Amino acid sequence: MAQAVEYGIATYLPSEVVYFDGTSAILPSDYVIKEGNLRLFVPKSKIDDIVNALKSSGFHEEKLEFYKGEKYSLAMNIYNIWDLHIRIYEDGFIDAHFEVGREYLEHLNYYTIPSIYEPFEFYRNAYNKLHIFDSGTKKWIKEVRNNYLVKLEPPQTLTAWKPIAVIGGVLAGIGIIAYALSRLDKGGTSEN
Repeated sequence: MAQAVEYGIATYLPSEVVYFDGTSAILPSDYVIKEGNLRLFVPKSKIDDIVNALKSSGFHEEKLEFYKGEKYSLAMNIYNIWDLHIRIYEDGFIDAHFEVGREYLEHLNYYTIPSIYEPFEFYRNAYNKLHIFDSGTKKWIKEVRNNYLVKLEPPQTLTAWKPIAVIGGVLAGIGIIAYALSRLDKGGTSEN
C-alpha cells in the first residue's frame, strides 16, 4: 500500500517473483515502473462488482483522459496532489498508476508510476484474489518474494489551472466589452 512521504508518496512494486510454471525472476526496476508490464486481472463476471467497490471507496469516472480501449476509467485523489488512476478493460485486465492530479497543469506532462497493490486494497471486498500478469514474459505471477520501494517525487512547482482559466475568461470578457464599447456610435439615419 502507498505511504505518504510529505507531498511525495511511496509505493511497492514486485521485484522478485515466482511464476506459476515454477520459474523465478528478479524483475529490473526500470521494467516494473513501466506501466503495462505488470497488470492486474479480475474475471469478466466481476468487473461491475469491482467498479462498484471502487466507486463506493471514492473513485469517480474520468471523462477527460487519453482513451486506451478501456471499459472504465476511474480516478481518486490520494495523498494531496496525487491521483490514483485505474483503467479496467473488457477482458478483465486492469492498469493503474499514480499521477499528479488533474487540477494541476503538471498532470499533462509529469511522469506516472504503476500501482499494483493499491487498487487491490480498494476492490478486495468485491473480489479477494490478487492476480498479477507479467506482460513481458506472458506469465502469471504465483508469488511475490520481494518488492521495490518506489518514491514519487512531486513536481518542483504546481500550477492550478482553474484560477488561470477564470482569469483568462474574465480578461476575455473585459476585452469583448471594451471592443463593443469602442464601437458605440450616436446612431442615426445616414450610413457612414
